[in-house]
Amino acid sequence: MTFEEKINEIIQNYNLGNFLKAESLAKNLLTRTAKDYQLCNIYGLILFELNKIEGAMSYFQKSINIKEDFFDAHFNLFRLLYNLKKYDEAIIQSKECLKLNSKSKATLLLLGNLYNNLNQEKKSEKNFRGILKINLEDSDAHYSLGNLYKKKTDYEKAIDSYKLAIKFNKNYFAAYNNLGTLYQEIGKFDLAILNFQSVIKINPNFSEAYQNYLFCLNFSKYFDSNLYFELAQQFKQNLSKIDLDKINQFPRIKKKNKKIRIGFVSGDYGKHPISYYLLNTINHISEDKFELIAYSNSNRMDEITLELKKRFYIWRKINHLSDTEVINLVNKDSIDILFDLSGHTAKNRLSIFVNKAAPVQVTWLGYNASTGLKEIDYIIVDPYVVPLSDQKYFTEKIFQLPNTFQCISIKDDINIDHSRFQNIRNITFGSFNNLSKINDNVIALWSEILKKAKNSKLFLKAKQLDNLVIVNNIKKKFQKNGINIKRIITEGLSKTREEMLKKYNQIDIALDPFPYSGITTSLEANWMGVPLLTKKGNNFYSRIGTSINKNLDMEDWIANDEKDYVLKAVSKASDLEKLFQTKKELRNKFLKSPLSDTKQYAKHFENCLNLMWKTYLERKK
Repeated sequence: MTFEEKINEIIQNYNLGNFLKAESLAKNLLTRTAKDYQLCNIYGLILFELNKIEGAMSYFQKSINIKEDFFDAHFNLFRLLYNLKKYDEAIIQSKECLKLNSKSKATLLLLGNLYNNLNQEKKSEKNFRGILKINLEDSDAHYSLGNLYKKKTDYEKAIDSYKLAIKFNKNYFAAYNNLGTLYQEIGKFDLAILNFQSVIKINPNFSEAYQNYLFCLNFSKYFDSNLYFELAQQFKQNLSKIDLDKINQFPRIKKKNKKIRIGFVSGDYGKHPISYYLLNTINHISEDKFELIAYSNSNRMDEITLELKKRFYIWRKINHLSDTEVINLVNKDSIDILFDLSGHTAKNRLSIFVNKAAPVQVTWLGYNASTGLKEIDYIIVDPYVVPLSDQKYFTEKIFQLPNTFQCISIKDDINIDHSRFQNIRNITFGSFNNLSKINDNVIALWSEILKKAKNSKLFLKAKQLDNLVIVNNIKKKFQKNGINIKRIITEGLSKTREEMLKKYNQIDIALDPFPYSGITTSLEANWMGVPLLTKKGNNFYSRIGTSINKNLDMEDWIANDEKDYVLKAVSKASDLEKLFQTKKELRNKFLKSPLSDTKQYAKHFENCLNLMWKTYLERKK
């Protein structure tokens, strides 16, 4: 076999994903021909795929040393540095690439993404535009611009860019998918669903599209449980199958005690609502009875992450590990009960749960609907969000905690300002929910409230409202419903949580959107002395406001239907003396309620864990 034939054999195995075989062949060939620049570059690529980073870097550099103007090795070294997030070194290396080929699309594209990661938006855009100067119809450049504009919340430009990417490449499923998530973010769910359907039509194996579609369905007034479960099964079928021979390679740790080992899988350990619910709850879980292990599926690292790390018995980072590696790790850790804290949201690892990584598996907090996966044994709820009669809508067994499925502890030291209410004559309603929840039906109903509550105003606060186009669009919607836009106050994202919480001092009544209720925003509103008006719903997401008010003994703030919602809003706004009294008492009421009593909640949670494990052991007999 000639040298060229041996190189082709290595490349063929590399392209088929047979990296170990390719490594063996290349290593053998290198013992005879150590100074071939192409072979050194190929071997570097193989080592890169095998996560042998130092070796990969060494061989890319060897290839360059042998042939200084070999572009491929220069680019592969640039890509490696980018993946390692060594951005300063990567930028220097990119200049070497551009010296050899100033029109290299791959270099410009990667450099644009690098600057986007560094939030250097002008430099990022310049590189993407550089590609378009060479080829105006380059779909990858338009797609990357779409991602850049989406990150900046420049939604109109992002939509135009994604559409151009699709125009020049009809099968660009990633562009359809990101366009769908953008439409979802701004509350255009019908358009979002159409784009997710396009993704599935082009690439039925793209599991992310199914999850986006599933999540999007929860926002629909016409929720179809049959369609939901059908999509969930399609998602499941597209998950990579785990080779059972590669699982259970590690023996389970022999426990020295009878403690139940609980694992929590999440990509949201940090400044995220999930962590606000976890923090104090896990602090009150008995260390004598349970060992809590965190599996972090992200690179997130902030002060909340560091605080959480202190409270877990073991902290494991898994975002760089394959499903097989994570399952083996869970098995090695002797996890008894494994929690999914993401559902069909970003950074989930449902693919682990599908392969039954632990004896008992539970979904909780991160996604308030069924995952559609029978491999997950339980979903934790409360009697108000999910009655037992709803079991037919869940593949998981419903497990009801006594009062509330969530308990939050807000530590910020922020005073409630009652002074403005002493002289108040006109009510300010408000919602700090993500704008995707505020659909046209919600706007129409809130407009009715504003019409009937004379001189009242509405304060909307959401990250999307940093975009002036979005602000104008939403004000126009209220205007079409007969509301003077001067009565609509808008504000974008706050720099800190403390700053955001203080904004509640500017509103008197929080209006809950539907069918997707507020969650953390509603709890924060109550903590800041702002009562929540909610409407009864017909599924988990739409009943969260009801659960909150039930736990606060504020059933008179729960509307039966849309007509009752308007009547209650106007009635509450008209009795200022009673409203002021409610506001004065609310924080104390909240702090004494099950929504904030983390010690009591932890006891209920412990009972839940004990019962789940006891049930498993009895079935095992």
